[in-house]
Amino acid sequence: MRVAIGAVAGTIGGPATYAVELVRALVAEFPEDSFVVLSDRTQPFADVAETVHLPLPSAWWQPVWDHVRVSAALRKGDFDLYHATKGILPRTLPSLVELPPGARRHTPRGLATALPAVVTIHDLAERVMPETFSRAQRLHLRMETPATLARASAVITVSKHSAADLQKYFPLSEIPVRVVPHGVSHWARRPDRDEVEAWKRRRSLTGRAVGYLGTIQPRKNLDLLAEAFRQAAGGEPLQLWIAGRGRPGYRPRCFDGGDTRIRYLGALPEVELPLFLASLECMVSPSAYEGFGLTFLEAMACGVPVIGLRNSAVHEVVGDAGLLIESGGAAALADAIVSLLKDRQRARELADRGLERAASFSWQRAAQQTRAVYQEAAGGALR
Repeated sequence: MRVAIGAVAGTIGGPATYAVELVRALVAEFPEDSFVVLSDRTQPFADVAETVHLPLPSAWWQPVWDHVRVSAALRKGDFDLYHATKGILPRTLPSLVELPPGARRHTPRGLATALPAVVTIHDLAERVMPETFSRAQRLHLRMETPATLARASAVITVSKHSAADLQKYFPLSEIPVRVVPHGVSHWARRPDRDEVEAWKRRRSLTGRAVGYLGTIQPRKNLDLLAEAFRQAAGGEPLQLWIAGRGRPGYRPRCFDGGDTRIRYLGALPEVELPLFLASLECMVSPSAYEGFGLTFLEAMACGVPVIGLRNSAVHEVVGDAGLLIESGGAAALADAIVSLLKDRQRARELADRGLERAASFSWQRAAQQTRAVYQEAAGGALR
């Protein structure tokens, strides 16, 4: 099977991590297949798969990338299937005509069936929390998602909660939906204490801290986290360290509040992420909505206890290996932080439980499940 995989990897975040980890796992698991990655940033894939560079100058160019550049690249190749890893399929797909087993060739559109296409829709945050998106983003996604579902041979999503959202907002869609959870990122590990202390010295970080890792955007509730931190810290010398890529045009109030105990470290390079996480007393993410919750899984794999809200897909990832609170208020979040700061034994137990739970999430398994969707979609069994 020759598969083209569309991957926007130039923007740090869950979809980019998903594309990189999935491609690496697919290549390792299915060496008899051929995978060609169509990406704005080919470097992460260059040592494992054939790549085609499709420039994406800025987010404003995303429609051109999806509908013009990807479409043109698919027509130049000889593919059995296309997998869009970030939610949108091109408006036009090449057509195919069946030849003897194992062979296909392209024909003028209208004379044959369209190239089978699988799309991964990570979440429907723009439907659930539209107020956290710009007007342009909302309009774009509200137009593109239904059109993508109309063209898809199959849909992959990353949690049961996201699958339920798809059914809720698109109840008449007959497109099959398959849940394929993420695995643990390849860099996630439990570093030793000397590594962590050396990293803290390089970063001029001292003392005890709780922290957050993830995209800086409205639905992550960082101002709520900052208030909960202040309540939990009281007069103690505790700090809050925040790491992650900022969404353009958004900056939480807590970054400009003058509290020197709150430090924004920016988007850390991958090699530093396990050191950052392992430096924390706990990783706290009061996100209002998650299609999966990858940073929870990464923190658990680094041996760090996690705290979050029991909403959306978070409980599917964390289970009983962290503290998930029902209320989204600062006081309840602060109480959870204090409980782990004071009870070291409980914190260690949750950290150990998190390591065990994280080990059950595998990119190898995700690749196997994804390949099964490819096989069905290419064979027409899902239609």
